[in-house]
Amino acid sequence: MLTFLSIAFTLYGAMHLYAFNKVWQAIPHSVFLGLALLLVGLIMTFSPFLLWQFTRQNWHSATAIASWLIYLWMGFLFLFCSVALVFDIAQLLSTFTSFSWPLNHATSLLGTAMLSLALIGYGFISARQILVEEVTIVTPKLVSGKVTIAQISDLHLGVMLGDEFLQRVIFKLHELNPDIIVATGDVIDGQGDDLDALAKSLRTLRPPMGLFAVTGNHEYFAGLENSLRFLRNAGFTVLRGESAAAGGINLVGVDDSTARAMGQEVMLNTRQALASVTSKNFIVLLKHQPVVDNETPFDLQLSGHVHGGQIFPFGLLTQLVYHVRTGLTQLADGRLLYVSRGTGTWGPPIRLFAAPEITLITITSDNSK
Repeated sequence: MLTFLSIAFTLYGAMHLYAFNKVWQAIPHSVFLGLALLLVGLIMTFSPFLLWQFTRQNWHSATAIASWLIYLWMGFLFLFCSVALVFDIAQLLSTFTSFSWPLNHATSLLGTAMLSLALIGYGFISARQILVEEVTIVTPKLVSGKVTIAQISDLHLGVMLGDEFLQRVIFKLHELNPDIIVATGDVIDGQGDDLDALAKSLRTLRPPMGLFAVTGNHEYFAGLENSLRFLRNAGFTVLRGESAAAGGINLVGVDDSTARAMGQEVMLNTRQALASVTSKNFIVLLKHQPVVDNETPFDLQLSGHVHGGQIFPFGLLTQLVYHVRTGLTQLADGRLLYVSRGTGTWGPPIRLFAAPEITLITITSDNSK
């Protein structure tokens, strides 16, 4: 965890250095400007530590205000650096051609800032347009009929995504009217909130075959006991190295592996969970991170965590790290993996070319065709 934080803050600091160098080039130099850029850069680079402190002290108003300011800035900074890098590459390429680069430092700074703001606005709207992705799976393991599963993932409920957002999710789920609802982790966020009202809203969801959930990494950041209490109060059966039969299929759930890094007890023993399940059963494995265990028998694994990158081009990075893409993938041995883009947002409240989703999975028997 310490290594990850060190790398993350080094990169975040480098982004500030790159962006503020653009400002330095475009505005007449002065000692005051240099000191101001240095001070703002240091404060904003380490501002997440301030936010975590507000959270630990349960200062709700301060946490909410700081979250919006810090994460909007984080999103803007990332987009600013991305656009500026494209401009820099284009300018570099122009030196090898007869093309004359039309922008000076000032107009380039203005253009980059305006385009970044436009992308922030588009991403903010996009994050609130939840799409329904439909998947149909035909299997001989289901004796007859069909069962529908609605998957939600990565809601990140808390100070930034509260009841207004949750009501949109619930409305969509009521429209879909699935047999089963599953949540594949990160239902709540590390920046905690009074979750009782949100749990009450979720209790209005009453699919006939039940609600099931597994933990994600943010359930541990928010405090495992607090997270489990919320999920159970919301009506979910939390599967922690356990299985449950529903609608002619078997659901198996395991804890997120983040538990190990945080010194928590972790329920990753799928063998124990599968003890009462045979290969004749259609097995749906609920696992937050899209990491496939070749030793674990399942027919369909449902995961989230990667958010589809959330803000382009982060999706390219998540594919490099996890070697999977979002959506449905048939693995080499015939098993299926579905990776959700997630329903909410983490950090910057925007999504750029990675729309939020609720997935409706229909598992049907050969005889139902």
